[in-house]
Amino acid sequence: MQGGVSVGSWLAGIPAGPVLGAVLSALDMNAVSDDYVVDVLQACSRQRAHVEGLYTAAVATVVQRGSVVGSEQYASDEVRAALTLSRNRARTECDFAQILCLELPAVHAAMVAGLIDRDRAMVFTHHLAGLPEDLTATVIARILPIAPGLTTGQLRARILKLIITVEPDRAEDQYEQALADRMVVGYLDSAGTATVTATGLPPDEAAAATERIAKLALAAKRAGHPGRIDQLRADIFLRLLDGRFHHLTCAQMVAALLAETSPPAPTTQPAHTERADTEPADVELVDAAWGAEESVDIEPGEIESGAEEQVEMVGRVSGIEVRARLDTLAGLNNLPGELPGWGPILGSVARRATARQHGGQWRWVVTDADGYLIAEGITRRRPATGPPGYRAEGGIVELAIPATMLARLVKDPPRAWAKVITDIAAQYQRLRERDRVERLDAQPGRRHPASALRRYTQIRDRTCTAPGCRRSAVQSELDHTHDIQHGGPTTTTNLAPACAHDHALKHKGGWKVTQPRPGYFRWKSPLGRIYPTRGEPITDPDPPPF
Repeated sequence: MQGGVSVGSWLAGIPAGPVLGAVLSALDMNAVSDDYVVDVLQACSRQRAHVEGLYTAAVATVVQRGSVVGSEQYASDEVRAALTLSRNRARTECDFAQILCLELPAVHAAMVAGLIDRDRAMVFTHHLAGLPEDLTATVIARILPIAPGLTTGQLRARILKLIITVEPDRAEDQYEQALADRMVVGYLDSAGTATVTATGLPPDEAAAATERIAKLALAAKRAGHPGRIDQLRADIFLRLLDGRFHHLTCAQMVAALLAETSPPAPTTQPAHTERADTEPADVELVDAAWGAEESVDIEPGEIESGAEEQVEMVGRVSGIEVRARLDTLAGLNNLPGELPGWGPILGSVARRATARQHGGQWRWVVTDADGYLIAEGITRRRPATGPPGYRAEGGIVELAIPATMLARLVKDPPRAWAKVITDIAAQYQRLRERDRVERLDAQPGRRHPASALRRYTQIRDRTCTAPGCRRSAVQSELDHTHDIQHGGPTTTTNLAPACAHDHALKHKGGWKVTQPRPGYFRWKSPLGRIYPTRGEPITDPDPPPF
């Protein structure tokens, strides 16, 4: 194996265990060529998972033996003493080991075989602990075989989505309990700075809150603020909570941020209480981007005691991206929806988030039997649903529907959704009668794609196309696979979403990307490894009876 001898296929054929361990221990890493160093890395990862599986089994065995000899309550203290761990860490190790080995033996076996590592095993234990045996068996049967090819984030989303799909009522109860336990916690970290975190929040409202912060940070950056985007988000978050931005319009918030970067002008009043009569010229475009926004002043004593429930919500809520099946939004089932970049959400949450975004862009997507894109478009129809409590500004709603389900809904549409379904069916029929992709590709010489081509690519590819990246396509840049300056066309066959990091990975990091077929990508690393990717299916097959 020395001197750059081919080790790739040979190492891949050695199962995790004593033989692989001996081979890796004798290997001189400095003698392995660039062509095979990644194979060695993967073999080491499999062996590490194997050893961690043995370690986990040993921990579980010590706990079981200690429970028999002494008290179950103190069984983890043997592990604490033997490994010189804190009491909390020992208890965490013991809980993980017992759940994995006793309740999820198939997952533990995959770990010992080197197929999944400890982090992936922890995702299974976190989501499956305490679930009914039949539900656990269903999740393991469907997800464990594909787990080695998923990141922990992708694995977590797959498991959660399947649990919601199979047992929506249980998922709803769990959601409501977590919502009831919501809280905000603040603490100091080791650097002396503070962390503020909130848990148990409604995901659609949390997404809207972070989207608003992101928009404000971007507006401030475009107006000339020298800070990094992450710094701006943190500053805005704090000022929205501590009252400094209370009653200010979006443009005034940006002006206040910019003022902090300049030497303060003499004043007898605190800067944050001033209401500027004029705003800097470089902020004038902010109101146009956000829409004219009036601040609402409430004087002390204006709200009478006991009348708080009569106060209506004021201001504007940022729109977000929501994806869900149309039949779910129409109340025909409780299949999970999705907040891109966050993960699966309950059908009820998807319905609520969608109802608030009647003013956003509504995209419709018809899918084939495998869940992939057949046709897409925009509908300006909205369902006749009740008042949502408050409206969101902007945002994107993606209505996904399998072609077979659309045919059934056309014959018997839910009353509130009849106009939406009729419009989608009519557009879909027109698109089937002519070549939609040919029209999208009609201007290959354009530098920037038209909105229809951009939307089609975002819907087809779902996320940034780099290996393991879950950044929403809507929040990613649109990249020419074959660079336009080198003759690459602006067409469906040569466009793909790429987040800022992975866009730079291609242009500055030495990676190369090809698109052998529309929507299929091959990322080649500087070491010559090929990583194929394709977007997730838009819709999943309907679940079998449970």
